[in-house]
Amino acid sequence: MFILVFFAILSAYNYYLYAGIARGLGHHSVGVAGVILVCFLSLFVANYMERRKWHRASLPIAWVGYHWVGVVFVFGSIAPVFDLFQVFVPEFSDASQLQWMLASGGLICAYGFVSARRIAVKTVSLTSTKVTTPFTLVQISDLHLGDSSSLKRTRRLVERVNAMKPDLIVSTGDLFDGYLEMMGPYVKALQELGAPLGKFAVVGNHEVYAGLGHAMELTRDAGLDLLQNESRALDNGVTVAGIDDPAAVEGQDFDALEARTFENVSNDSYTLFLNHRPSVRPGIFDRFDLQLSGHTHGGQIFPFHFLTKLVYSAKAGLTELKKDVFLYVSRGTGTWGPQFRVLAPLEVTRIRVKPVESA
Repeated sequence: MFILVFFAILSAYNYYLYAGIARGLGHHSVGVAGVILVCFLSLFVANYMERRKWHRASLPIAWVGYHWVGVVFVFGSIAPVFDLFQVFVPEFSDASQLQWMLASGGLICAYGFVSARRIAVKTVSLTSTKVTTPFTLVQISDLHLGDSSSLKRTRRLVERVNAMKPDLIVSTGDLFDGYLEMMGPYVKALQELGAPLGKFAVVGNHEVYAGLGHAMELTRDAGLDLLQNESRALDNGVTVAGIDDPAAVEGQDFDALEARTFENVSNDSYTLFLNHRPSVRPGIFDRFDLQLSGHTHGGQIFPFHFLTKLVYSAKAGLTELKKDVFLYVSRGTGTWGPQFRVLAPLEVTRIRVKPVESA
């Protein structure tokens, strides 16, 4: 059903783009239609080739297909603006509309392409009466290592995280995303991440799509302690708890999984809760102090920010759920599909937790 809906929406966007171009040209164009059709179908051809294990041959086709999705969504988002403008300004011709659409859409795509290669460090400071010794954690999320990944950028990310000298590192899901047989060099790069208190991870929905068992194996090979509805008590009085993504435990009792996740957690410890999706369940607010999530990518490409808000009420960044209980939603350290980021910059999150100073 998801594939059918996605295919229908993408088809409509492609047709809308072609119709706008043909109207601006003043005639239909077999050449334009052919280019759009080839780019549109390349995504599905690449997916078929990946399933047949023709990984290397499929990589350039996947690159075209996924980037075309981004291009179509950008142009499909700005075209209605020009259509509306033309209603109120009839002298704004179809040819002028096409020129403005191509120019503005091209600039947005170029900006999005560059933005997806720049990682911002977001720093958050918190205090707690449960903490006696300050510590720093770094959160990465949604790297989506797979067909469109760059080993050079991954190594640069590892160097940047290590330069922060964190006490612990957490990955909040979607670390791997397809082409798992080719992820060996990326696993080796991630092994260089260093944190004295440990490196922890939970699975996201895309590990399930890619092949859960293999993705979990790669996560552990990368040196990350994979938390599956369980917790780890650290030496500094901090506990890290992690729960599986709903896609990984479909059909199971999620309330029971939450209970299992926190069953060995002391109320006196400062508890970090790793949950890929930023779901907000008030019934467990007293079980953790800071929930770390990702999944939404902050919308990744504007205006999809509004769609994520329809599904998840939590905004990107820090939210206080109740007194001294917080949720942090990362915009993600990678991208899914098109390597575009429009008004949703990549981030690595550095969170410093300090004890409350006595009077």
